[in-house]
Amino acid sequence: MLIVAVISLLFVCIHRFGLAELVTNFRHLQQLIGQSGVLGYGLYITLFIIATLCLMPGSILVLAGGMVFGPWLGTLLSLVAATLASALSFILARWLGRSLLLQYVGHTATFQAIERGMTRNGTDFLILTRLIPLFPYNIQNYAYGLTTVPFWSYTLISALTTLPDIFIYTFMASELAADGITLPFVLKLSIAGLALFALIQAAKKYARRKRVELPTKES
Repeated sequence: MLIVAVISLLFVCIHRFGLAELVTNFRHLQQLIGQSGVLGYGLYITLFIIATLCLMPGSILVLAGGMVFGPWLGTLLSLVAATLASALSFILARWLGRSLLLQYVGHTATFQAIERGMTRNGTDFLILTRLIPLFPYNIQNYAYGLTTVPFWSYTLISALTTLPDIFIYTFMASELAADGITLPFVLKLSIAGLALFALIQAAKKYARRKRVELPTKES
């Protein structure tokens, strides 16, 4: 009941104080973080965690981090925030208890696919689903909390597998903020897209080599 109350309080705060609009209003979010000085670090991480726990898009915050903090500090802050957020989601799911949450999410295709994959392939499946966008990332955080994967293995793998995406998005957002849409920016964006595509293809090749059965998005 305590955890349910905490979740309810989060949702109330999101709507009462306009956090949902803040996270989705990119320009306002960028200005608020930029005007907060050193406190902006803590504000950014807090907003990132709240957005993730409430299944809101964290990609907007990654882009904002790149524009406000630059490529290197932005990557570091986003990685710390994303890792803490995924860890808290995992703990929350495991703390609420498998039997309770199965009543609400056990019938979903996402949870069933993740549970089957973890049973058959263990951490290989975790690595691949973090690299290949088969399921919504934030939903995965809760779903993996209901499996038997150890907390520290999950947290370390989550941090390492999200780093490439976070760095690329942060770097491109920083470049866009500094120079605008120019020919060099378009070229860098194309290279970044190719890098992400190559990473996904390498992950799929690894899955075939390890004989990991990856479900389709429809399944």
